[in-house]
Amino acid sequence: MNIKQFYKKRPIISTLILMGIISVFIVVFVSNAIRFFTFHGKEYDIPDLRGFDAEQLERYKNDSNDFDFEFVINDSVFVPEKAGGTVLSQDPLPGNKAKVGRKIYLSIVAWSSPQIEMPNLVDLSLRQAENLLASNDLKLGQVIYKASKYPNAVLEQRHNGRIVEAGMLVPYQAKITLIVGKESSEISDEDEVME
Repeated sequence: MNIKQFYKKRPIISTLILMGIISVFIVVFVSNAIRFFTFHGKEYDIPDLRGFDAEQLERYKNDSNDFDFEFVINDSVFVPEKAGGTVLSQDPLPGNKAKVGRKIYLSIVAWSSPQIEMPNLVDLSLRQAENLLASNDLKLGQVIYKASKYPNAVLEQRHNGRIVEAGMLVPYQAKITLIVGKESSEISDEDEVME
């Protein structure tokens, strides 16, 4: 009995063998296609972008970005001692491996300081006002004494020479000048006095 007759008499076996050959072909084809399209095994070092300013980052993106890494700014944090737009951190970290076109998420320094709502310091003692300023990320500037029947009480609060009402927005860590009451007999030559 030859092979042709064998398969004609048993069509199920011939169908199973044909399905097996086609399945092996599909598995080999798909695994090679996936390896080709996903750049399997082609990984590159992530660059260290920490400390780059906006101009350096743009220059790197245009000139040195051979692997088409995409930079995504996902957070900004205000850091007073750093220039706005400076990269603080990145994910993934430098030295890790990534494929072509990978997104690198960056946290940068905010361009401007956040605004703080001015608390009401009027009628508080100087000590209470200092504590309230510190807890609201504001700084005590000058303390100017003014003759008053309410000693050591805050009479006015100012920023850049202008009266600041409670609820107005002032920059983060702004210096606030306080006009504080003092009995006229207690004011010395060393005190800054407001007439």
